[in-house]
Amino acid sequence: MSANEKNDMREAGSLNPLQIFLNIFKRNDMESVVKNTGWLVLDKIFRLVVGLFVNVWIARYLGPAQFGILSYALSFAAIIGAIAPLGLDSIVVRELVKDAGRKEYLLGTTLVLRFTSGIFVMLIATSIYLFNTSVDGQTLTLILIISAGYLFQAFDAIDYWFQSKVKSKFTVIAKDSAFFIISLLKVIALIANAPLIAFAILATVEIMLGSIALWIAYRYDGFKLRTWKYNLHYTRVLLKDSFPLAIASIAIAIYMRIDQVILGSLLGSSAVGIYSAAVRLVEIWYFIPTSFTISIFPMIVEAKKNNMKLYHRRLQQLYDIMSFISILLAIGVTIFSKEIILLFYGVKYIESAYILSIYVWTGVAVFLGVASSQYLMAENRTSISLYRTLLGMCVNVAANIILIPRIGIIGSGIAALLAQLTATFSIILFPSTRSQFSMMIKSLFIFRFYIYFRTRSNA
Repeated sequence: MSANEKNDMREAGSLNPLQIFLNIFKRNDMESVVKNTGWLVLDKIFRLVVGLFVNVWIARYLGPAQFGILSYALSFAAIIGAIAPLGLDSIVVRELVKDAGRKEYLLGTTLVLRFTSGIFVMLIATSIYLFNTSVDGQTLTLILIISAGYLFQAFDAIDYWFQSKVKSKFTVIAKDSAFFIISLLKVIALIANAPLIAFAILATVEIMLGSIALWIAYRYDGFKLRTWKYNLHYTRVLLKDSFPLAIASIAIAIYMRIDQVILGSLLGSSAVGIYSAAVRLVEIWYFIPTSFTISIFPMIVEAKKNNMKLYHRRLQQLYDIMSFISILLAIGVTIFSKEIILLFYGVKYIESAYILSIYVWTGVAVFLGVASSQYLMAENRTSISLYRTLLGMCVNVAANIILIPRIGIIGSGIAALLAQLTATFSIILFPSTRSQFSMMIKSLFIFRFYIYFRTRSNA
């Protein structure tokens, strides 16, 4: 047995979460992943600090009722806007990793597809604005304004190129520049006592500025958009593989946001404001699995091509890390939920503490779900993503309808938890992916880490 193989065996057997994390990246060929992850984490920390400060100020300024209206509009727009990405992100990145020589056709086709889907989103939003009589005019106006942002998201095709080259620093710099400018404008709006509609407008302007900044970053990296070319063949190829993911994205948007829409319909905008305050404190941590998996995905694909043992080991290590981090976060937030809400939002939002202590546990399922999605993408089993997401959506809709009339806002938190658990762990229903279910369940037993440390300390 070679020295490298022995090292691999020792690495596979280690249960130390810190050592697992370091071992994933100890080889020279993973150096770019470390740097890329660093940029993504820096981006999210920056957004966490600045965004949390500004959003909490907005929530305090607007109060539960108006903050609920804004959250309702954002959720409604997110549901109809889920059509816009067309499930192309991971598919395009995968194809660019396989063959960067097709870049001009892949990116040009993606740009056209994303812009067309953005127009479709705007048509839906305009129809809702003109013909919906069950929602008040102010909320409908906010939905229309926010939906306009999906037109500019067509330029996310540039981001796909940077992802495929593990060069997310360009995306981070571009989008964070727009984010910082808009955050300053939001602060000015707060000081000037601006109306609710101003914050919806700024949300759309941020996307527009981010797209312009992405284009500048692409030019700086030595490329030009005018070399991109649309191709009907690549349209068929991309849409064929992305269709299940597109449907899954819509289902995700529904089961992630439908609770706030149902809450608004049944209990009013104040209930949505209380609920949204808790949800936003949990969702800010979702950058952890997203940033990590965006960086490691190209390396997972590469490992699958060259070394199946390394491929499966990296998947298990990914699950272990996701479980360890998410469970620790959930325990801490549950214990201090009231203190956290009072610190950030004040006594007006005290009811959010009960939601927070429940909703934070959805993070465990989300972390593992994001990780398992990388396996499904690498194996080209995207249809399973669709099926399990549809199951989660159905559970969330049904649970909200059943629980909200009976136990109020808390019912939405329980429904969200049930939906996330269903979506993530329903992977067991498919014979080809049951091994991944076993890996995820194994990762949940964090007492393995305790046993490891006890063993090491007694050695």
